Amino acid sequence: MLRGLPPSLRRTLTVRTVGPRAARLDQLDLLPGPRPSALLVTGLAGGCEPGLAPGDLILGDPVTMAGPPRRDVEPDPDLRRRAVRALEAARLRYHAGRLLTVDEIVTSPAEKARHWRGDGVAAVDMESAHVLDWARRAGLPALAVRVVADGPADELPAALLDVLGTDGRVRAGTVARLLGRPSLLAPAWRLGRRSGRALESLGRFMRAFVDTPGAP
Repeated sequence: MLRGLPPSLRRTLTVRTVGPRAARLDQLDLLPGPRPSALLVTGLAGGCEPGLAPGDLILGDPVTMAGPPRRDVEPDPDLRRRAVRALEAARLRYHAGRLLTVDEIVTSPAEKARHWRGDGVAAVDMESAHVLDWARRAGLPALAVRVVADGPADELPAALLDVLGTDGRVRAGTVARLLGRPSLLAPAWRLGRRSGRALESLGRFMRAFVDTPGAP
């Protein structure tokens, strides 16, 4: 889910942060707060389709659960139409395509290219299919809109993943570890810059989505 929403949006939406583990283990029933009327799943993603760049929005259509067995979860059509109107009103670059939910972060351009060539995957994330599958079973309309933080040609050093949070930024308490590995400083800076750009685009979409008429 999206972190760092401005107070005005937090008053309009109920925001929950769900990590990959909670989503995979089907712990969404344990989240505090009232039952939602609909779900909008947001967050960062890795771009696989050629031409995608950090800050581009991906409208998951469909969202695919990596198998076995592989299965597709279709977006709610009303939420999809509302999201498209919001994306266009905010003048954001976006693409509607297959969003693949995986169990491990896709770190290399070669692996991203394999997902694109093999299954037409536009982008990968680690939560969306689990949340949408839960929403389907709960009878709730749902949609996943993710933002590209790393493009098809961007590589994520495996050693860097230990110090990053779910928002793509360096976690508190890990700066000393990062400083002890100078070779990671430049990749961390680049990833932080890309993630910041991506989250800015995502915030613009969320503001437009709230302002766009439509139910729910």
